[in-house]
This record gives sequence, C-alpha cells and structure tokens, in this order.
Amino acid sequence: MHSPSSASPRSTAARRLADPSRRPARSSYDAVIVGGGHNGLVSAAYLARAGLGVLVLERQDHTGGAAVSAQPFSGHDARLSSYSYLVSLLPKKIVNDLGPTFRTRRRRIASYTPTTVDGRATGLLVEDDEARTRASFRDLTGSDREFDAWQRFYGMTQHVAERVFPTLTAPLPSRAELERLVDDRAAWEALFGRPLGETVEATFSHDLVRGVVLTDALMGAFTHAHDETLLQNRTYLQHVIGNGTGDWNVPVGGMGALTDELTDAAVAAGAEILVGHEVVHIDTDGARAEVHYRSQENEGTVAAAWVLANVAPTTLTRLLDEEPDPAQSAPEGSQLKVNMLLRRLPATPPSEI
Repeated sequence: MHSPSSASPRSTAARRLADPSRRPARSSYDAVIVGGGHNGLVSAAYLARAGLGVLVLERQDHTGGAAVSAQPFSGHDARLSSYSYLVSLLPKKIVNDLGPTFRTRRRRIASYTPTTVDGRATGLLVEDDEARTRASFRDLTGSDREFDAWQRFYGMTQHVAERVFPTLTAPLPSRAELERLVDDRAAWEALFGRPLGETVEATFSHDLVRGVVLTDALMGAFTHAHDETLLQNRTYLQHVIGNGTGDWNVPVGGMGALTDELTDAAVAAGAEILVGHEVVHIDTDGARAEVHYRSQENEGTVAAAWVLANVAPTTLTRLLDEEPDPAQSAPEGSQLKVNMLLRRLPATPPSEI
C-alpha cells in the first residue's frame, strides 16, 4: 500500500500551487470552494469560465482529493491510482467542455470468480466475448439458463442507465419525474422499489452468480443485499449507469492524470487555487458567507456570495457549527485495495486464488 505523499510528477499548474505562503489575491469572491477534489475542480473551472471570481481552498498540499496518483514502486515508471481508480461517471459533456486529454483503457475482462465444483477447480469468467462468457456460465451451472437471465437482467439495467445517466448534468428530478423517465414499471420496482437482494434472488438461482451481481451493490458500502434503506440499490446504480453503458475504464497514469488536467483547466479559466489551506469555519447569514482558513504560514478570512462544499456532509456540519444529525454518520472505509506491479500473471490454479 502507499500514500499520496509519493505522488507522481504533476502538471505545470499543479506544481505552481504548492506554496503554503501564498494568500488569497482578493478579500471577496463570487464563489469559494471548500476542497480541491475532482468535483471542486470541475465546479471551479465552469464558474471561472462563466466569468465569476473563484477561490478553491484545499487542505492537502495537492489537488485531486481521492482521485490522485502515486509512483510507489521504486525504479519503475508506473503511476497508479491511490484511491479512486476507474473512470465511468465522468460525463462526456464535461470532457468536451473542459478539454482534458487524459487517456483511458477499456477492460476486456469484467470479472473472474474462482470456485470449485465437485472438487474440480473452475470459475466464472465475464468478458466482452459473449460466446466465451456463455460457455463459462454453462461450464459452471450446467445450462444456459443463468446466462440468459444475466442477459435479460443487464439489458434491463442498460435501459435504466441510458435514461438515468443524462440526469446527472441536469437539475435533480423528483422521484416521480425519474420514474416517468425510466418508463418501465418492472425495472423501476426491481432497482428502485425493493431491496436488490430480492430482485437478484428472483432472477438467478446459482449463489455464485448472485454474488457476482451483488458485488456492484456492496462494493465500498457498509450494507447488505436486503438492507431496507436501499443503500445497496443506490450503490449498484452508481456502478452500472456510467455514460449509459456502465463501462469502467482504467486511466493511463492513474486518476491523478485526470485531476491534474482539471486543475489546469480551472487555473486557465481564471480560478485561484490555494493548496495547504484548510477551511476551519464558515459563517453565513444565508445571503453572504465568510470562510475562515489557515495554513502553515498564515490564517485569514475571505467573503463569498456562494460557498461550494466539496467535503463530506459531516465535515460541512462541523464547519458551520451546526448540531450533528444523529442519523448522519461520518464516512468510514469499507474495503482495502492492493496494488501490484507484475511482469506476468501468476500461474496459480483457480482453487488456490
């Protein structure tokens, strides 16, 4: 494992930001953005392009938030994503508007799940080649029934993805508006109306296949298949709606390649970005706000007509000195990622993986 302190070489704009002695150029801005993660950077670029005065205050010594790269293997020019590591939910409209030129690679293989059947090592392979995927399902389950159910299920989710994804760059629709947009009562009930575990159990009969489907519902979330809050449904939808296809691509140079270019786009548009500047408090009367910050070298206050909080809800509650919501828990990690640099794939039998 590695830390973002071993960050890879950064863009010209990103390198210019690394000066904790800098202070805001102005005392008042149209918009102050708390946090320089990917959402904050995109917001800064758009607002600055619209002619507004924009200041981004980032606590760490670099921008990017959870979408950063590191070069953890000494002697090897391999830049890997430290946290967020795949690209799917970035709308093409944002890429076209802001112009980042980072490259991605499509994954031919979606997943491989090793198992044993009657003492025989085998597994379920899901990949772009439909014939090979069907053969893998047949070898595991003994028939085409589960694969046919798989095709119907993911045909349904693609229909939903094509309808839902464009709403991410539009005003938030109401539940009723979104249901009308999906325009498929069975799909709505399956993905929005009841715990996803019920849908999966009604659709598939093989437990391993059920587990593979539910991976996208449980990854990165403390939840379970039958959670009545439907957190697992929301997690699943996040994983399957990207750009209407659900494809997850690997960024060349890690996620930092993207956020460095977003930093460049924001700075080029006229946004001011200060790293190493932590926001410690926000005062607001609902019409204007004062944002208090500190760095290793100084502390101060800037005024803003608007404050955009690129932080967790619990962090925003603390910055506003509001009473914590008992139902609102602080973010907590739920998975571990291990990066390896390999010359070849290991020759390990599936039963030993």
